[in-house]
Amino acid sequence: MTTLKASGNTQIQKLAGAIAGNIRQEGGVDISLVGASALNQALKACIVARRFLKDDETPSDIVIQPEFLMQNFSEAVSEENREVTTIMLHIRKVEFDPARAVSSDVPKHEEA
Repeated sequence: MTTLKASGNTQIQKLAGAIAGNIRQEGGVDISLVGASALNQALKACIVARRFLKDDETPSDIVIQPEFLMQNFSEAVSEENREVTTIMLHIRKVEFDPARAVSSDVPKHEEA
């Protein structure tokens, strides 16, 4: 499973494309991040990725499960250990269910 990284400077459209591509190919993807601004960018990218996936010929949706990990980092200069909370978003493909979608999420495929 691919693990992507997000930061506060992550471009939403690029991350959304990577999420959608991994969902289509592998059925899932993980995003590793630290901080509120990185979480904000990652969640906005998930919203855009959902739009990409619902517009596919066979629409699909995603579910997101967060995991909080405590990591220790040692700083060479001060020889101090710092504990940082890393968030891992586990994103998985699920079947698209129009009953659970808002009206703007329902695909509008033209009928022949």
